[in-house]
Amino acid sequence: MRKPQPNPIVLTFFSLWILWGFGYQTVWVRLMTNVEGTVISVRDIPYPAAPARHGTEYVLRTPEGDTDRYVAGATDASLPRDIPVGSYIKKRRWQLSYEQNNHRIDDFSIPFYGAMLAAAVGVLVWAARLNRKEPA
Repeated sequence: MRKPQPNPIVLTFFSLWILWGFGYQTVWVRLMTNVEGTVISVRDIPYPAAPARHGTEYVLRTPEGDTDRYVAGATDASLPRDIPVGSYIKKRRWQLSYEQNNHRIDDFSIPFYGAMLAAAVGVLVWAARLNRKEPA
């Protein structure tokens, strides 16, 4: 009698969900964020269903003198939600770190997200191998 194997379809959807949540929704969004300027106003955006997971809207004065808006959500993809008025922030696209008042802040957990993405790829490979072994 054969030992029961996990369903490769379930494993595939699970790994794709992890890749979407940790890869696209967190790492990719953080990498694509591009913002620079002095914070001139801060406003909390409450989430009625979960008050501790509020967002923060920043209005920034850009180096060119224009105003820009940045909304920091309650995820690792966003910059912190507690940057004070008067702070100069600079976050460049393709960088996970950012600068606040010319001090580099590298608070993004590369080991954690790397491990999660590696595990998701491992589960995807496992699902592909299980699918190949299944009788037609």
